Amino acid sequence: MPSSPLESRLRYEFRNAELLRQAMTHRSHSATHNERLEFLGDSVLNCVVAALLFQRFSKLDEGDLSRVRANLVKQQSLYEIAQALNVSEGLRLGEGELRSGGFRRPSILADTLEAIFGAIFLDGGFDAAFTVIKRLYTPVLDHIDPRTIGKDAKTLLQEYLQGHKIALPTYTVIATHGAAHNQQFEVECTVPKLDVKVSGSGASRRAAEQAAAKKALDEVMAAAPTLGMKPKRKGARAAKQVEPEVVPGVTGIQAALDLRSPDRRERQHAPHGTQQAPQERPATAPLAVIRATHVEPSAGAYAAADKPERAVIHRPEKAAKSDATQTSERSANADKPAPSDERDDDAGTRNSAAADAPAGRVVRAADAGH
Repeated sequence: MPSSPLESRLRYEFRNAELLRQAMTHRSHSATHNERLEFLGDSVLNCVVAALLFQRFSKLDEGDLSRVRANLVKQQSLYEIAQALNVSEGLRLGEGELRSGGFRRPSILADTLEAIFGAIFLDGGFDAAFTVIKRLYTPVLDHIDPRTIGKDAKTLLQEYLQGHKIALPTYTVIATHGAAHNQQFEVECTVPKLDVKVSGSGASRRAAEQAAAKKALDEVMAAAPTLGMKPKRKGARAAKQVEPEVVPGVTGIQAALDLRSPDRRERQHAPHGTQQAPQERPATAPLAVIRATHVEPSAGAYAAADKPERAVIHRPEKAAKSDATQTSERSANADKPAPSDERDDDAGTRNSAAADAPAGRVVRAADAGH
């Protein structure tokens, strides 16, 4: 049996032609219609598209994959594919649907395409359905942007402005036209920072806002080269600040500390292998004085500078001073008057010593004459 024109466009030939006939039958035509095949084909389509997205866009997370898949399997996307396949040519409709133009209705054509996918799955298995759906969706996948697909104009404009740290747009209804049952709304979209002010119209306020947002997005994207320039970040790679002068003419704290030991600085800068004669260290001021030299001294400081320096007492001198103090204390105790009994004994001793003194001097003198 020769294949039908639809099978040629699908590049798949049914082994059971009755499945294709049922998939092309609307419920308004007969009791044997395509709604059950539509239910099956919807699940097969979601599975195949999910697998294609998973293979193609390896860096998209679950949320973005779900958003892109929902956009690819929605009614409008299926309707466009059904029109490309000219599905309406073999569609079987009831008389009422034919008179009302059902063969052009997007919902009927989208449901019929899902029923065809279900029929292919029953006739040739999942691999056959995967091959047909992949062939139909490959041109679509080649031209989509997964970052923007499925997002309306208001969402895209908001995300773009937030990404460049610009205040969100404002939407204002500026006019309403027509009768109450057939009104047309005119909404103005404003982005103050970019001097963007456009308007859009629609049958509802939401539709008018979307139309205005789309025009604003086009103008903002036209100014994208000027928005792409970002200021340089100030981080760890920024240039180091110059250290302040702790001492006039000396930069940095470490250099000021080295003023206390010039010989150490010379040793650091001297070439290796050379020895220098030891030099006397000049008397330098303490560190506190060094750090304060850049401050203008007051009158009190000048007066204090004229006073002589206090002598520094080393530990040996302190020990000698303490010994002298103890000796003086002992001699002072010896000079104190003793009690009455001790005084009499001391007086007797002194008298006897005084009596013996002349005889001793005579003996020494006689010895001296010999």
